[in-house]
Amino acid sequence: MAETKYGKNVVTLPVRKGEFGSMFAAGAEQLLGFECTIIYAFAFKPGITGLSKKPHVHNYDEVVYFIGTDPSDVGDLGAEVQMSIGPDEEEKHTFDKATAVVLPKGLPHCPIYTKRIDRPYLCMAVSLIGKRTD
Repeated sequence: MAETKYGKNVVTLPVRKGEFGSMFAAGAEQLLGFECTIIYAFAFKPGITGLSKKPHVHNYDEVVYFIGTDPSDVGDLGAEVQMSIGPDEEEKHTFDKATAVVLPKGLPHCPIYTKRIDRPYLCMAVSLIGKRTD
């Protein structure tokens, strides 16, 4: 879209499709140097949610959002989700309402496990870094 003065500001997102559904990850490379990376995907079945099957850490801060897809009540997650936080899956936190999990750099987290699902929900990670290295 760069043919116009502001066409470069309108970015088509790099959507990937696979057995997990579809998702996108966009950071500074796609967002004109904007120092933020967003991963956006929908969970639609029970089991491991996302690509992380074991705990991992980042050298940057991250927030993982879980948001319902009922337009009249995004606070109702429509699912029961469990996320492990801490080394060796130390604490398991279970929730069924819209939730943000704040993960300071160096804090081990994952896997995310969808225990029950009534309808798909949005899982979105936001990191204040231009490019993820993991």
